[in-house]
Parts: sequence; C-alpha cells; structure tokens
Amino acid sequence: MSESDLTRPAEAVPLTEDGLLHLLTLQEGEGQVPPKHARCLVHYVGRLAETGEVFMDTRMESQTEEPHIVVAGRHAATQETGLSLAVERMRCGGRARLWAAPEYGYGARGSFSFPTVPPSAHLVYDLELLDFEAADEGKERAMMTFEERLEAAERRRADGNAAFSAGQHAQALGKYRLALTYLNEDVLMQLGDFHFNKAMELKRPVQLNIAACQLKQADYQGAITTCSEVLAEDPKNAKALFRRGRARHELGQLEAAAADLEAATAAAPGDGAVLRELAAVRGKLQEEQRASGKLFKGYFEKSKDQLYEDAAPPAAAASAATAAAATAAGSKQQGLQQQAEQRDGLLQSLARPAAVVAAAVAAAALLLPVVGRWLHSGTARQDVEA
Repeated sequence: MSESDLTRPAEAVPLTEDGLLHLLTLQEGEGQVPPKHARCLVHYVGRLAETGEVFMDTRMESQTEEPHIVVAGRHAATQETGLSLAVERMRCGGRARLWAAPEYGYGARGSFSFPTVPPSAHLVYDLELLDFEAADEGKERAMMTFEERLEAAERRRADGNAAFSAGQHAQALGKYRLALTYLNEDVLMQLGDFHFNKAMELKRPVQLNIAACQLKQADYQGAITTCSEVLAEDPKNAKALFRRGRARHELGQLEAAAADLEAATAAAPGDGAVLRELAAVRGKLQEEQRASGKLFKGYFEKSKDQLYEDAAPPAAAASAATAAAATAAGSKQQGLQQQAEQRDGLLQSLARPAAVVAAAVAAAALLLPVVGRWLHSGTARQDVEA
C-alpha cells in the first residue's frame, strides 16, 4: 500500500462524533446492513498508519482462510472497537477502508502479544464483510459473558425506544426494565473500572428512559425515585435533574422543582426545554406569593375592623371611665369601713377570757385540716423523689 493510500481522504465519512474513526466505501455490498450485535464474518488487513507495516492479515493467519468474527456495534471491548462500529455500515460482499485513532484500535498501551501493535498507534484497515448472522440469545443468562449481557441489554433498550416512539409507553417501560435485568447489582459489583463504566454508559440512559415513560404515565413519584437513583451516581446529570424537576412541578413541589431545574440549567446552559419549565415553575411561585400576600393583608384589615367597629365615641368612653372610677372608689371606702368594724369586734372579744379560749379552739379547728393536707403533700413529694 502506498503512502497516499494510508492518508485519509476528505471523502471518508466520520463514524463517531469525536471524529476519530472514518470509513471510506471501496465496494458496495448487497442486502441489508447487519442488525445490532450480529456476528459478522470478515477478513481484514490491519496496518500501522505511520509506516504501513502490516500487523494482522486474517487470510494469511489461517491455512483455511477462516474468517474473523466481529460483533456489529460492540463498543465494550478493550480493543478494535473501530471494526465493530464499521461493519454496522457495510453490506455483505462490501469492502471498505477504515482509519482508526488509538481509542478505536489498541489504545494507549498497544499490544505486546499477538498481534503486536505499538502504544498509541493510529491504524488503517482494509475490511471485507463476508456474511453475518443475527445474535442468538439461547444461552442461560448466568452463562453469558459481560459483553453478551451488555449487548442483550442494548437490544432491549432499542426495542423500548421503538415502542416509546410509537406511543406505547407501557410496553416501552417493560423493555427498559428488562434491559436492566442484564445489569443488576450482582453483575456490576464484579466489574473492573473499564467494564463498569461501559455498563453505566448503558444503564443510565435506560434509567432516564424509564423516567420518561413514568412521566408519560403520570407516575410522578416513580419518576422522582428513578431520577434520584441516577443522580446518586451522577449528581450533575442534566436529564435526570430536568425530569425530576418536571415530576416535582406536577406534584406541586414548586420550590424543590425550581432547585432541580436551576441545577439542570447550570449543567446544560441554554437548553430550551429546561428554561421553559423553570420559567413556568417560577411563575407559579410568584402567583403563590401574591396570593399569600393578599390573604394576610385581608386578614389583618378584617381584624383591625373588628377591634374598633364596636368602640364607643370618645366622650362616651370618658363618661364610662369616670363612672367606673367612682364605683371603684366607693367600693374601696366600703371595704375599709368593714375592716375597721371587724377589728373593733375582735378587740372586744379578746377582752373577755372565755371568748379568747373559744376563739383559740375555733382557730385550731380551722387549722387542723390545713396542717393535715400539708403533711400529706410533703410525704407524697418524698415518695416521688425517692
């Protein structure tokens, strides 16, 4: 292959948003493109883009020219994900050239076993799709590899997306929940960082889709719970914040909804849907504040009216006050006179010994019940404290 063949031409089509994988069709094939996760039979020649050195030729490596198997759309593998993404765009009998950055080849580490690829190598593939067969899920789930589990979950998500687009929200929800059964906690706990991150890249969108279904079904509390699960792992996830904010808005939890939507705006500035929802929530909060202000204003005005509506005129009030004072003064004078008479009577009684004895006996009779109650209460207090 000449140096010009190794150079990516302008007409090569980018396969990924990051612009690190490009495909140029050399020969169109026939029939349909492979479905997601189909087992594709291919032959390819892999070269180092810098030198043109061949690091793999599948025909030369097998005496019987046995094809190499590539899974269409598989992105969970640690090596050569570019091949998996490329065959999704090809048809049987087709040939293409692929330019892959290290992220879609052998990564920063390269490969020191077979095939030998230097670290951070850019690669060029000449690829031919011979045939493919759809994925077979005849295996028991417990016997599936991680890649097979992930691919089964992805297919369920795709089915759910199709149902959601058709307005079949209940069916979509079932498909999404089924997808999560392939990525349960028992599986996730056994994964290393690379495979765990791949699993979460699928699990989070599925959870967000579940929340979208719950909103469509007016299951707002369910949507809040689902979004909260996402936010526990990814606190700044804009979609989770937005959908939880919508659910809280529907439940009338306006302050909590505003907090979620403000966080969503910070995570995804300029998102029109978030801004519209936040404006609606803020509008309702302002309406509540105005309504509350009118309510309390009316209450205080009514109270003020009740306090003064029955009040007497100032002159009448003064006359009433004067009469009350005169009455009070008369009562006080009468009381003093009665006290004086009682004092005189007591002195006269004390002048007679018999009367003194009788008075003492009467006083004792009056005091005995009081003393008894005092002693009883003192004993009771001691019992409680003890």
